[in-house]
Parts: sequence; structure tokens; C-alpha cells
Amino acid sequence: MRSISPYDLMVAVLAGETPPASVVARAFAAPATLWHRALALEACAVRFDRALRASGLADTSPPLLRQLVREATARAVRQALALPGQVTELADAARELGIRIMILKGAARLLDADIPGMRSMSDIDVLTSPADAGRLHHFLRHRRGYEPMTASPEHHLPTLMRAGALPVEVHIQLGPRRTDLDVRIWRDARGVLGSDLVVPSRPSALLHAMEHGALVHWAVRYRLRDLLDVAEAWSADVDAEEVAAHLARHPQRVALSTMLGGARRFAPGIPIGRRSAWRTVRRVALARHLFAASVADGARAQSLCITGGLLAEASPRALLRPAELVLFGVKQARVAPVAS
Repeated sequence: MRSISPYDLMVAVLAGETPPASVVARAFAAPATLWHRALALEACAVRFDRALRASGLADTSPPLLRQLVREATARAVRQALALPGQVTELADAARELGIRIMILKGAARLLDADIPGMRSMSDIDVLTSPADAGRLHHFLRHRRGYEPMTASPEHHLPTLMRAGALPVEVHIQLGPRRTDLDVRIWRDARGVLGSDLVVPSRPSALLHAMEHGALVHWAVRYRLRDLLDVAEAWSADVDAEEVAAHLARHPQRVALSTMLGGARRFAPGIPIGRRSAWRTVRRVALARHLFAASVADGARAQSLCITGGLLAEASPRALLRPAELVLFGVKQARVAPVAS
């Protein structure tokens, strides 16, 4: 099927597999609009660029595809170069306000010696206590020139924007609802050399990648970027028994176990996770990419991709979050007011 061919090629190449010639031919014959939407849906263009070159297929790929992924990599490098100055500002805030600030996700990986440009990074996610979040948000607005957006979800304050800088999101919790991870993530946090900042331990980073991909990104659950984040977070420092125990007591254990099982496609050493996960992951992807390929209007296609993916997951629990938003709207993050 033409609509899923770019996805199938991305999966095979990212997994280090040799894709069948028929998959390569169909994917490389796909129109540019299909590749645009496929890369946007899966948000993994930077990793795909690197994997495509490693596979030896880059030289025979369509010129427009090469251009798209290389532009994504160049953009990721620019994003990474903006990070050090903003991290210094956050370290200054932690020291001056006397608070703990944790750097999350892509920014944390860069601080943990990841190579710049290895992963796209659209913003800087930081976590602090609800008691300190308002003060940090106020500091960044009034001392560092950030401007807030008008709205926010329940887990972070309004995103802060500044020309020439990455957006900053000040989190009061890790997801729409607090979980055991909101406490666990601080327990063995690691200091960032030469600063007053911390980053999650490797086990916490894995658990956060799972929860973020499944619960925060519920509308695009199981996209390749999030599965790769989970796969890359699994390491010898991770205790499989602890992860299994976390899954067992989590109310969204099926989605998290599917995330972990799907990530096994890219990290075969992961010993736990749903064995049937990849069937679910590909079924959801097939629904999304079918709508992306067949609906010309971008906004309508995006809406249908979300709906189709949720229905294809075939899980009543997957529909709880959108139903909650329809009934109650988005609750704003609440913190103590800060005196001007």
C-alpha cells in the first residue's frame, strides 16, 4: 500500500534492517507530499537521515527526500547550539532563587554528552516543584525577556518564547496526571557538572520516555520518535524488574507496555513489554498514514489522523483522554501567585 510505504522504509532503516527491494521501490516512488506528511507524523527525520546514510540507500533516494532530512538535521544542530546559553540562564535562576530545576528529554540528553544534532529538539522542558514553578516562570519573563503564550495544559505553565531562543516549558508535573514517576524522578537525579541543575537518572529517563510518549503524546501515540526515545533510553543501568513493577501498578499499563514492546523493534535487548506490541503500533500507523495520504486539506488530515489512530488502537482506555477534554476542556496548571 503506497500510503504506508514511507513508514515501512523508515522502520526498517531505523531498525538497522535491510528493507526488501519492493519496499524501497514503493517508498522512493511515493510523492513528495506523502514524504512530507510521513516525516511530520513520525517526527524522526533527523534519525532517519543518519540511518538512511548508514544503510547505503541515501545516494539512490529521491533528491527531495534527501533535502528534507538533511534540512531537519541542520535545524537540529542549530537548536542544539542555542541550548548552552539558555541552560546557563536556568542555572543562574536555580542558584538565585534557591530552587531545584531538572532538565528533561532532549536537552537532558545533550547535557549528558549526546552529540548535537542527533535528535530534533523543539523546546527545553524543565521540571520544578509546584511551589517553585511560578517563581521560575516569573524570573524568566522579567529577567530574561521571555514572553508567555496564552494557554497551557495541566502539567506545565504557559510556554515561554523569545526571539532566537528555544521555547521553554516550566513543568509542575510530568504528565496530565501525577504518577509514581513524579516522585521517583527526583530520587536519583544526577547533577550537571558546573551548574545547579539536575537531569534524570537513566532508569528515570526511560520511564519518562515511556510515559511522555504514551500519555502526553496520546494523540500521536506510538509514533517513531517516541519509540526511538524509549529504545535509546534502555541501557545496562536500567533494572528490568523495577520497570516491570512500574508497569504493573500503572493505570495505563497496557499503553506503556505497548510502547516498550514497540521499542524492542529498535532495541532487541529490551526484555519486557507486550509481545504483540508491533501489531498494534503498525495498525495505528497504517490508519494515520492512510488519512495523511488521502485527505488533501492539512488541518482536516491531522484531525482524522488523530481520530483514526485512536480507533485503530482498539482500546477503550485510549478514548478516555479525548473524551475528558471534550467534556471538561483543558485544565490550566495551578501554582501560587508571585508578587511582582
